[in-house]
Amino acid sequence: MGSQKTDSSRENADGEELAIRFVNTAAWRLRDPSEERLADADELLAWLGENGIGSARELKRIRSAWQADVGRGEAAYRDAIMLREAIYGILIARIEQHAPAEAALKTFNQMLARSMPAATLNWISGDVGWSLTSEGDGPDLLKPIVTSAAALMTGPRARRVKQCQDDRGCGWLFVDESRAQNRRWCAMGDCGNRAKAHRHYQRTRDQERR
Repeated sequence: MGSQKTDSSRENADGEELAIRFVNTAAWRLRDPSEERLADADELLAWLGENGIGSARELKRIRSAWQADVGRGEAAYRDAIMLREAIYGILIARIEQHAPAEAALKTFNQMLARSMPAATLNWISGDVGWSLTSEGDGPDLLKPIVTSAAALMTGPRARRVKQCQDDRGCGWLFVDESRAQNRRWCAMGDCGNRAKAHRHYQRTRDQERR
């Protein structure tokens, strides 16, 4: 065990773009197997609520609808995971400076086309937030994520997207906002501190051997 992200890592993730936070619901991506943080449709709804997509009332309505029609919830969940992996594939291709897989682009573009007529921005609980249409669940739920990903991929911050270099296989993505553009880890309080501690241990051991 011992591979859970710390609270400081969670705080860092909360400051990231919505699309990045969504991609990072798959943890330890560079391990085999990776760690799935969205195990089912119910966890997807919980994550959406925590990230400002849909009011509690709207999400409760959708959860009830999915309980009455399990296939509907499963289909929405599959769409969400497909979208997540498509976004990850496109962003990783951008990081590695090569063209993304056609399948990833096709999936993303299909989600983009499907989601456009759906959710809207509204004033919710003292702030601007995403509100869902009265009938929507699948594409409507994903519209804010699709919009966030499209803006990130095509905007000036696209070049700042990086992947954590932790040697345990973290694999989380982040937007490097540092002035020097030299950030290497998803969170200094987790992967970064561990890397520093490991380097310190190695230096100390090397000095003792001299």
